[in-house]
Amino acid sequence: MDILRFYINGKLREIDFSRSDSPPLSCSLLHYLRKYEKMTGTKEVCGKGDCGACTVVVAQKDEVTGKEKRFTVDSCLMRLPRLHGKHILTIEAPPQYLQTEPIRKAFLRERASQCGVCSPGMVLSAYIHVKNDLPLNREEIQRSLSGNLCRCSGYQSIMDAILSLGNDSDIESGGELPLDFPPMENRMITFVQNGLVYVIPHNIEDLFDARKKYPRARIASGFTGSCMDYKGDVIDISAVCELLQVMVTSKSITLGAACNFETMKKELGRFYPYMIAYLDDFGSVQVRNQATIGGNISDGSPVGDIMPLCLAHDAVCVVCGSSGQRCIDAARFTTGYRQVALKPGEVLLRVEFPLAEKGTWFFAHKQSRRRNMDICSVSFAASVKLDGKKCTSVRLAYGGMAAIPSRAVQTERFLKGKVFSLNNCRKAAACLERDFSPISDIRGSAAYRMDVAKNMLLLLYESYSGNHDRA
Repeated sequence: MDILRFYINGKLREIDFSRSDSPPLSCSLLHYLRKYEKMTGTKEVCGKGDCGACTVVVAQKDEVTGKEKRFTVDSCLMRLPRLHGKHILTIEAPPQYLQTEPIRKAFLRERASQCGVCSPGMVLSAYIHVKNDLPLNREEIQRSLSGNLCRCSGYQSIMDAILSLGNDSDIESGGELPLDFPPMENRMITFVQNGLVYVIPHNIEDLFDARKKYPRARIASGFTGSCMDYKGDVIDISAVCELLQVMVTSKSITLGAACNFETMKKELGRFYPYMIAYLDDFGSVQVRNQATIGGNISDGSPVGDIMPLCLAHDAVCVVCGSSGQRCIDAARFTTGYRQVALKPGEVLLRVEFPLAEKGTWFFAHKQSRRRNMDICSVSFAASVKLDGKKCTSVRLAYGGMAAIPSRAVQTERFLKGKVFSLNNCRKAAACLERDFSPISDIRGSAAYRMDVAKNMLLLLYESYSGNHDRA
């Protein structure tokens, strides 16, 4: 079977999973670094992608341009087989590959490190911020560091350290040597160990061949959700070329199911800027670099962050099976709690978002116990089409209010045909009690969820009136 090949800090690694001393197929990059490579600079704290202490830099060739690109991930969430063909850079990387010295000096100068557990991840997140030429202001830095927690209360000194880089002449964006990458095979890769398999298809034909050969294998990509602790057979779709495509036409923008959330934010954000802030709250940059649109939708979660957007935009899910392709309206894709409309053997190929008609206003909001990196209590996405001040079409989609993400049909009927005003939105909020009967759980009581849902409707109007003349 195949040999796993990747680079760490400029050095080639080859792993034969058939050997008795090899790591398990389900081994995370974090555990591999600390246990097998003895690289303890990458810290282990939560092990669930919540703290960022285990942040590393992944470099790979862009699927479209072939150029090198670098991004951060939580190494606790990245399975070892996913490293195939990539180059991993840790805090121990030599300066010719990773120029972190100016950032580390800034941390020392501003006393931005106390216990030091969070510092390696903080430095690498700051490095990618600088590497990508992002603005050195508080808002952008906070966005880049949203996935890195410090429990020594050092946030202000960390912020001061990164802000000081704006005057640091030692920062060079192009002073690093080009990285080496193992040659990539344009075929399906299969790793086998003790009866378990980890398959990485190259194209859609490979994917269906793998489904036939390993029918009990679980399809996965980012391992940020329900597959996080899965130990069985895996079909990893992260390299399937058809599932990574982004297509724009005069009528729609389409994203492949394996596109991650950062790609979604970049591509959809060009047409719908309101999505950028919403997706920034979905999780940290490290998580968004791994989590995929297809994984989020196919998980069937009642609080899925992406499905309310799909419902508000009247998106279409394109699936494929042995009988060919078929289209499923987003409103019919989630059929029950953790259940979707995929038939046995079918996979989600892509999601099509129709381009908005002129006069349509969009809004989305996520309510959770903490702003970033938390499962929402209630999520909300809306589209309102106006003719003058009259509401001619409205879609109000909620997550966390029922067993599946759903539209507030009664509330929509009340608003349609009426003047879009604060008074009418207040009256419409009362209709939500006819649309939903939320439950109480650890993330909020039923009464709390209903209050939040009503307030989100008022936020929709306030967001609109803040950008237009008041009704």
